[in-house]
Amino acid sequence: MTSSNQWPSSRRRGLATVAITSAAALSLASCSSGSSEETGPAVGAESLTLQLDGPVTSLDPALGASFQDAVVLWSMYDNLVALDEDGTFLPGLASDWEVNASEGVFTIREGVTCSDGEEVTGEVVANSLNRFFDPQTAAPFLSSVIGAGNSATATADGQTVTVSLDQPFSGLLSGLTVAYTGIVCSAGIDDPESLATGSNGTGGYVADSQVAGASYTFAVREDYDWGPEFAGIPTEGARPQTLVMQVAEDENTRANLQTTGEMEIAAYTTDAWERVTQQPDWTSVVSQQSDTFLMFNHTEGHPTADPEVRRAVAQAIDIERLNQVQSYGAGELITNLGQPSYACYDEGAADYMPEYDASAASEVLDGVSLAVNGTTLLAGGDGNAYVQDALREAGAEVAFQNLNNQQWVSGLFTPLNDWDVTILVFANTSSNLISGANFFTGAVPPDGQNLSAVDNPEADAQLEIARATTGEESCSALAEYHRLLLENHDVLPLATAPATVVFAPGVTAMVSKGFVRAGTIRISE
Repeated sequence: MTSSNQWPSSRRRGLATVAITSAAALSLASCSSGSSEETGPAVGAESLTLQLDGPVTSLDPALGASFQDAVVLWSMYDNLVALDEDGTFLPGLASDWEVNASEGVFTIREGVTCSDGEEVTGEVVANSLNRFFDPQTAAPFLSSVIGAGNSATATADGQTVTVSLDQPFSGLLSGLTVAYTGIVCSAGIDDPESLATGSNGTGGYVADSQVAGASYTFAVREDYDWGPEFAGIPTEGARPQTLVMQVAEDENTRANLQTTGEMEIAAYTTDAWERVTQQPDWTSVVSQQSDTFLMFNHTEGHPTADPEVRRAVAQAIDIERLNQVQSYGAGELITNLGQPSYACYDEGAADYMPEYDASAASEVLDGVSLAVNGTTLLAGGDGNAYVQDALREAGAEVAFQNLNNQQWVSGLFTPLNDWDVTILVFANTSSNLISGANFFTGAVPPDGQNLSAVDNPEADAQLEIARATTGEESCSALAEYHRLLLENHDVLPLATAPATVVFAPGVTAMVSKGFVRAGTIRISE
């Protein structure tokens, strides 16, 4: 089991406390019996519509890669372990576990069944994990779960599943909480093509039908009485019989659908939510969802392969102004590859952040051609437009594209290399700094997750130490990693980006990191 250490006072004091608290929570959770054996919540006859940010990349957990994929996948598939809003690890399909940097041993709870009636055994879980671990599956987030360049194997002995890592990786437990490691049952493993439009899991809902790119309909599992006991889970009301997830990329469209009663739950990154909550009895929840970073394409032949150009681009960006644009100032500025609440966050990294200096930026960028793109997921892409304007003011010749989230994600995970600067919007559901770091090390897509082809061997060496160790040793290595990355201008941390989730009267659900967990949706009379 991971353990907490007594850490000396340092500039990481506040975040060290968070890390120790999380480890203590893990210790308690690993000894618990999991969710109640009582009958699950009642099922209502009503249909409910939930908004999605864009078309789904894949209904197959292992192939998921986007915000909307996570929402959909969590409705159909359970994980071994779940992560609560405050960073506490909770039992999922595993009732208890022992995890260190080299392996994890999980006890699979009894009485869980797949949507086709199959009993969930250790063998079922191990087969699902091994498919995710298999490089041939090409899971986009494999390195976030087991570490870049690593390999893993799952074995079963009755209801006990052991995950063994070829190389130590301290982020295994948090990695197994992400939606993309949802456990697929035997029929889905035997016929993975069926997962493209169907489902075969243990979650509260089953895929029913879909209008490709527009809407996805799910039927409730009336026998579903397990699942994580999140702190914010509603205690009253019935689960919707039918759950429709409807694509609504434009936030004004979402507001229109909610004000006309055609959509009960929607999330916003602009102030369009205010129009909806002016209606009687509509409620909202604000949740810090994403971490944002300015990425530079380091591929040879791109202007941003030059660290001086990267520095100038960073100097051209007023981060406080960008935060006002992309989240109306509701985000929190960051200097690490994650939020201050994450374990090992180093406040001292601020010393290595370049200061806003438009004049110095223009001395380098005048006449330089730059391709800027980004997702419209945040504030309709206004943050991307700000980056474009700032670089043009610095004299750069900018080709600009605002892309819907699916287009943007697809472009990042395929070797198109048709961009120089983009804002990475990462919903780090594992709340682990190493998960953010995975985007800046190792192989480039499609073989890895190094989206901007960063090549910084010294930083990589420190990241390896952080992955292979725990406690103060891991945190010290992460601090050094951030220093090396920032001093080479490999990435520019920006700010968190919150989501405001709005609910129709009588509708409630648990929201974690801006995501609605579909299995917790309840409708009251």
